[in-house]
Amino acid sequence: MRRTAITTVLAATITCLAGGLELEARAAAFPTQDEVKTAPLPTAKEVVAMMIKAQGGEEALAKHPTASMTGKFSMPAMGMGGPMSVRISKGNMLIEIDISGFGKSLQGYHDGVGWSIDPASGAQLIEGSMLESMKRQANSRGDLDLFKMWDSVKVTGRERFADTDCVVLELKKGKDREVRLIDEKTGRMVGSRTVQSSPMGEIKIVTTIEAWKDFDGLNVPVRMSMAMMGQKQVIEFDTMDFAEIPPATFALPPAIKALVADKKAREAESKTATDSDTSSSSDSASSSDSSSSKDSSSSSDSSSSKDSSSSSDSSRSGGGE
Repeated sequence: MRRTAITTVLAATITCLAGGLELEARAAAFPTQDEVKTAPLPTAKEVVAMMIKAQGGEEALAKHPTASMTGKFSMPAMGMGGPMSVRISKGNMLIEIDISGFGKSLQGYHDGVGWSIDPASGAQLIEGSMLESMKRQANSRGDLDLFKMWDSVKVTGRERFADTDCVVLELKKGKDREVRLIDEKTGRMVGSRTVQSSPMGEIKIVTTIEAWKDFDGLNVPVRMSMAMMGQKQVIEFDTMDFAEIPPATFALPPAIKALVADKKAREAESKTATDSDTSSSSDSASSSDSSSSKDSSSSSDSSSSKDSSSSSDSSRSGGGE
């Protein structure tokens, strides 16, 4: 799993960005920090290639189309937390968080449908910018498809983040924007800044990746913290496996199926109404054209009659002389 969607308990989707372990054997292949500060900016393709290499390389990324992670989610300041799991397989995603004293929060993506269920908000369909974000996060190929998932990928500069000199990689698609901070020495993801759309409006999220671990040659973040809405949230993973996940795992829950059916019914009703209005407008225009044609014909006939009468009167007048 390269980039995994981690949901907050209440609303926003937290983006958990993948990085890689700093491997001493590779460090020599990257420039020193002093060289980095004065060197020309690398291209976006070069930065993405560095990121892929730091995560284990193309083979490791493509090797695992399915992955499951387990760990825990916490909000230290509020004393809240609980176990969580993230499963991704071939474009599908399911996230579960069980918060003590709050209940279970679920979020998923399947067959183009993004959804969430939690004790506070109940069942909801996820749409717009947030749905597009979930679609990207459900892509198990991750950064291998980065240029396909974003309209714009470019390097915009350098900055120091989490005591690390980073190159700034800016990603854009429509109104969505994400800034990734990459350690230019190792190719690791150090953190990110995003503005996440949610039912509560736009939420600014700053993610810091604090620890990585190798799982079967794939290097992934296992501890990260998110600063958002004045709160710090921490996600820690302790296990990861690549066993096949039954497709039924990602099936839409009954409550979500009902919302999808209702949405389709409303869309069909709206389309019928629109088609009806268009038809009525067309009939009205046709009727108007017909009336105009009749009026024009009547006017023409009247004019012709008057011209004929005038001609006859003129003839009679001439005969009298």
